Amino acid sequence: MGFPKIGFAKRLLVLYGIIFILVLLVTDWTLSHFLQKRDLQQLQSSLSRQSTLIREIATPLLKEAPKLQSKVKKLAEGTDLRITIIDPEGAILADSSETSEALAKMDNHATRPEVASALRKETGMSIRYSMTVQTKMLYIAIPILEHSQILGVVRTAMPITRVDEILASVRRPVMLAAVLGILIVLVAGILFGGRLTQRIGRITSVAERYAREDWSEKILMDGRDELKMLADTMNQMATSLRSRIEDLESEKGKISVILSNMNEGVIAISRRKQFVMANPAAEKIFGFTAAHTQEKSLIEITRHPQLERIVDHAFQEQKNASSEIQISGKIKKTLLANVIVLDAHARDIGGILVFHDMTELRRLENIRKEFVANVSHELRTPLTSIKGFIETLLGGALKDPPTSERFLKIVSEETDRLGRLVEDILTLGEIEQGAALVRKEKIDLASELPAILERFKTQLQEKKIAVENRISGKPLPLSGDRDKVHQVFVNLIDNAIKFNKPEGMIVLSADQSPKGVVITIEDTGIGIPEESLGRIFERFFRVDKARSKELGGTGLGLAIVKHIMEAHGGHATCQSTPGQGSRFSVFFPA
Repeated sequence: MGFPKIGFAKRLLVLYGIIFILVLLVTDWTLSHFLQKRDLQQLQSSLSRQSTLIREIATPLLKEAPKLQSKVKKLAEGTDLRITIIDPEGAILADSSETSEALAKMDNHATRPEVASALRKETGMSIRYSMTVQTKMLYIAIPILEHSQILGVVRTAMPITRVDEILASVRRPVMLAAVLGILIVLVAGILFGGRLTQRIGRITSVAERYAREDWSEKILMDGRDELKMLADTMNQMATSLRSRIEDLESEKGKISVILSNMNEGVIAISRRKQFVMANPAAEKIFGFTAAHTQEKSLIEITRHPQLERIVDHAFQEQKNASSEIQISGKIKKTLLANVIVLDAHARDIGGILVFHDMTELRRLENIRKEFVANVSHELRTPLTSIKGFIETLLGGALKDPPTSERFLKIVSEETDRLGRLVEDILTLGEIEQGAALVRKEKIDLASELPAILERFKTQLQEKKIAVENRISGKPLPLSGDRDKVHQVFVNLIDNAIKFNKPEGMIVLSADQSPKGVVITIEDTGIGIPEESLGRIFERFFRVDKARSKELGGTGLGLAIVKHIMEAHGGHATCQSTPGQGSRFSVFFPA
């Protein structure tokens, strides 16, 4: 890369020259203005004193025009001074620059600015070009007074060419100094510019090598000025850049290896949803080649409108999003698509899409759901027959009534427990398959909860448990399946009673926000160990199996609660302290 026609040193030289000339021009103007003003003030002061002296001499001769004209001529003789005596009407009585015969022909001077001021009993001053003497003059006029009465005006005038001559004499050495200064600046600038250009050229040459990632040469610079500091800084920068580039290349290789060997598909897109890069797993899932998809949009390479909508929603909300999508092909696949939205610091990449293959997992889940539903359905009919037969036996068909009755009651209780188990399994299966929520309606929880509590009146009285309902009187509207919502609170309140202490307490509270409603049911029961909290909503999980069976639990109540809440778009959580009680919360979105 060559240097420009007008280099830095030349431009610097021109700049200094222009500044030097401007400073000289400003100095010349300031000095001229000052000297002109000073000389004019001195000339004005001199004319004022002379006018006062002339007034004293001319006053006695005002009525003797010939003598006055002769006197004025003598006073102005041998000087540049012009003396004019004017009567109160503006007529010329005497003038040192005119003959006695010419006085009568002169214009009336009453309208002259300096004369008009003098006629108003003021000292008049004016600078203008005189047609009589053909030059620019300074005029001073003072009134001739007697007992406050104006007898006339004395006007003196002098050319101001003398002021211009003084200024011209001052400008000569100034201009000479300016020319000499410019020559000195040019010589010094040429010498300095050549040296500066040579040093800058050395820096530029090595900098071009750095731009080509050639770090083999360093900038060697003599001196102790700013260019030396710049050269040292660039050498340090080159060393740092070389190290960083090597690190980046290493990291890039690691990331490439990781992405290439991932089972999950990864696609990076820009904020305009243009393709940036993808790993081999993503290419295999959607059937494209990264080399042939540059500058194409996401919809062009995936041909999946649902995925496009998920990405649009995530970008619009500026939040990560996750949703399952179906991929058609030889084998229908279920993918969990995770959209990770990046902030503005990632300039080229606006989002990362990660795809997990959920096909096998969903297949196994479907098998399990179908198994539970089928087994539960098959068990319901024989259990009903067994229960009817036992009831018949209890009616007195056996010979040993006391013993038979005792055993049959046990069988009846077990049958009831199996029946409840079947009902819970069926309910859970329906919810998981999405068949439970067949309708949605407006529900006011504040008015529904008292009716649910009424169902447990006997159990509450038996264990002497007090209920504090803090929800009463606060409308809590939501949209959902009334029966399923009832089932959620029936299960939670039933657990709060079963696992509570005698004479304990249950507290119902609510927290409403624009996002939704949170209902909390808190008891003072035995609590749940910390290691069991993570599994409390799993089906068939019991903290204390013996106690749960004793209380008639199936191990599916909280699992049903969890799935009903998820079907409503909400969730259920639990907090507990062993020996102090548990706190279950359910969230219904707005």
